[in-house]
Amino acid sequence: MLKLFYQLLLVITVFYSSLPLAQQVNIQVIDPSSTGVAQLVVYLVPLKQQQLRLNNQPLIIRQKDKAFAPYVTVAQKGQQLSFQNQDDITHHIYSVSGENRFSFKIKAGKEKLSPMLEHEGEVAMGCNIHDWMSGYVLVVDSPYYTQTDDNGIAQLELSHDGEYRLVVWHPQLATKNYKVEQVISVPNNEQNNTWQIKLAAPLNTEPEQENQDEFDFLEGY
Repeated sequence: MLKLFYQLLLVITVFYSSLPLAQQVNIQVIDPSSTGVAQLVVYLVPLKQQQLRLNNQPLIIRQKDKAFAPYVTVAQKGQQLSFQNQDDITHHIYSVSGENRFSFKIKAGKEKLSPMLEHEGEVAMGCNIHDWMSGYVLVVDSPYYTQTDDNGIAQLELSHDGEYRLVVWHPQLATKNYKVEQVISVPNNEQNNTWQIKLAAPLNTEPEQENQDEFDFLEGY
């Protein structure tokens, strides 16, 4: 029995030692004045084939004070959007760009799931009732995604070493296709797996998420 126990222990040890070790990657995005930029989408795409994990949890987007909250977020291909109307009026949510199209009304206090996000790319959203409302979801074909914090820092856990395409995206980025990208190699022990990206220009101004008129004639819709 003791011999069998040690054989099993050896097999378990070999199995776990053969598993890839997670690598933490840190990316900081700064503006021309070297100030960290918050709420930018940051994601990594492996350049060599990997078995990628899938996120099946719906991504929550609230309608609050007649605005999308959050204004910008990121989802994995195959996810759904869960719209939660926290206002006391009806919204008519729709997408206006890309291949992930949807359009539906959502009454006060209700929740509505979008179709599956089956295509990569930007999803620009609006409301047919309140035309100043706007929001964005970026759909990526990778599980390695997040958004920068208040200091402009994004942290990602990778399950495999190798080369990755690093992409920074935001609808107000003053660049082609609203993104900045480069190829990185992980691990990078000389830099402690840390990369800094300096934007060539500040972000463009976000649209105001409020009615510009003196009154909202659809208040009781």
